[in-house]
Amino acid sequence: MIHQLEIYHFRKFSNLKLDFKNKTIIFTGPNAVGKTTILEAIYLISTSKSHRTNDLSSLIQNNEETSTIQIQEEKKYKMILTKEGKQSFINDIAYPKLSDFIGGFPVVMFSPSDLELIQGSKSVRRRFLDLELSLIDKSYLRALMGYKKLVKERNELLKVFSEEKKLVLDVITHQIFEYISKIYQIRIKFLEKLNQKLEVVCEHLESEKLKLTYLPTYDINHLEDSFKAKLSYDLLTQTTNIGLHRDNFKIELDTLEAKDFASEGQMRNAILAIKFALKEIYKEKGQNIILLLDDVFASIDQKRINHIMEYIKNEHQTFITTTSLFNIPDDLLKEAQIIRL
Repeated sequence: MIHQLEIYHFRKFSNLKLDFKNKTIIFTGPNAVGKTTILEAIYLISTSKSHRTNDLSSLIQNNEETSTIQIQEEKKYKMILTKEGKQSFINDIAYPKLSDFIGGFPVVMFSPSDLELIQGSKSVRRRFLDLELSLIDKSYLRALMGYKKLVKERNELLKVFSEEKKLVLDVITHQIFEYISKIYQIRIKFLEKLNQKLEVVCEHLESEKLKLTYLPTYDINHLEDSFKAKLSYDLLTQTTNIGLHRDNFKIELDTLEAKDFASEGQMRNAILAIKFALKEIYKEKGQNIILLLDDVFASIDQKRINHIMEYIKNEHQTFITTTSLFNIPDDLLKEAQIIRL
């Protein structure tokens, strides 16, 4: 459990210190008072990513050189943001390698921006796969970095290609095949596991059935043929047009593609179910999960809200933001720590 959070010069907070004593913490108050920012800080120090921006320097308050987030869990985690990057510490010991720091206390977050997982571009869904798998499996992160490095080298070669460079291009491409074969299998197994967990979660939430299906841009059993068929186009565009960095997955709701048929409430419920299924995968690995639920009740009917609250009441620790306590069941309110902003 997170026992304490300290934030300095982070977005709108110059100095904020919060102590947590309960398994369920509810932040309530009007919009734009900083509820989401608190969850963002927790998510950032766990994953090294913000769910709202890729430019972490923008999180530092104006006229300040640094921003600091510190969390006391079983260990003390600290992250310092600067204009040049970030520094990470566990128990005041610096961890320069990101892969050694992230996921020390795993979190699963739902936010309204997660609707992009259904509505958004392929890149949003790839980012979801890459982030979650990097947190679950450190070897995945290393393999992904190796793959991206080779794709960058191949793209640079395509820009200056000549027949003399064909052998080098073939060597790099075959090295890419090795990474594709490994990472593809990890992604497929992850989605299979997620689908298994979704069956149980959807039953608990009494929601529509969900299925995630991987959509590769190549034939995994004939990688060489797939890349040869695209080579002319790759040379024309001077970039690699197939591979892990172009793959996608679709989300089906009762056998229909969610982006085409689901209402906003159904999409919110679907994303929440995916996040809960993800939490179950973490728990299967023996990890205690911290849930971050940002504005989770908007556009969801009371029946669904009751199912959600029933589902999370026995979790390790859950942080919830809401503009109103009206829809939250009384028995949960009695057990929760309520922080008004």
